[in-house]
Amino acid sequence: MNDNLTPYIKKCKMGDRDAFRQIVARYRQMVYTLSFRLLCNEEDAEDATQESFIKAWESIKRYDESFKFSTWLYKITANTCYDRLRRRKREKFVEIGGFELHDSSNIEEAIENRELGLLISKLTNGLSAKQRIVFILSDIEGLESAEIGEITGLSSGKIKSNLHLARKQIRKRVEGYEN
Repeated sequence: MNDNLTPYIKKCKMGDRDAFRQIVARYRQMVYTLSFRLLCNEEDAEDATQESFIKAWESIKRYDESFKFSTWLYKITANTCYDRLRRRKREKFVEIGGFELHDSSNIEEAIENRELGLLISKLTNGLSAKQRIVFILSDIEGLESAEIGEITGLSSGKIKSNLHLARKQIRKRVEGYEN
């Protein structure tokens, strides 16, 4: 299933950091995009991306190559972001309103990220962490229910339920903006 990754994964399992750098280069954007969509903040997404790859490196020896690598990495990333979302809730963290524009060579991209983050944040604010993750994996990332189940550990019924509730709440918000 991971034919073109198999040599890199085997090398990683033997401690080859250069092989892991190749994997990071290939999947960095995917991990960052999911992190940003879940956390709606560039700095948090960067931190979650880095943390996800550290966790992947630390557990690569336990990776079962009969499973799709991207699903395994999505799971690590989703769990990392889920933990951050739960911490925010425990800390009674108010949803992100201020974004810092870093010394980016592409200011337009930073502004687009900020606007996208604000939109996702406004639409998903108030969703539980599970609803937010299921909604983003399904409706934004376009993953199938089976893969979402592998990533989140939720049953098909729980995925459908969380997705239904998330869509219902988001629909209410969108209708509120239209009025």
